[in-house]
Amino acid sequence: MGEFTPDQQRAFCQFVTGAPRLPPGGLAVLNPKLTIVRKHSSTGNSTTNGSGQSESADDDLPSVMTCANYLKLPPYSSKEIMHKKLLYAISEGQGSFDLS
Repeated sequence: MGEFTPDQQRAFCQFVTGAPRLPPGGLAVLNPKLTIVRKHSSTGNSTTNGSGQSESADDDLPSVMTCANYLKLPPYSSKEIMHKKLLYAISEGQGSFDLS
């Protein structure tokens, strides 16, 4: 989040919570609290690389449950891939329930 622009931070907030901005007090007072969990691969036949991470996870997008402020992140192989996939999801997933 610290590497996102202010516009990307607003889009992330909208993506995860369904609201265009955080309540006064920010993430600390968000109710329910923001929860980030590992998302299992959408394909049943993933292979594992030497670091124990699923190679197919890099193909998956993050998903959310906005009513619970719940972000599900696949175990991406790098921070760069996670950043790219999050930006794609927050920009293309606005107003859609396809990424739940």
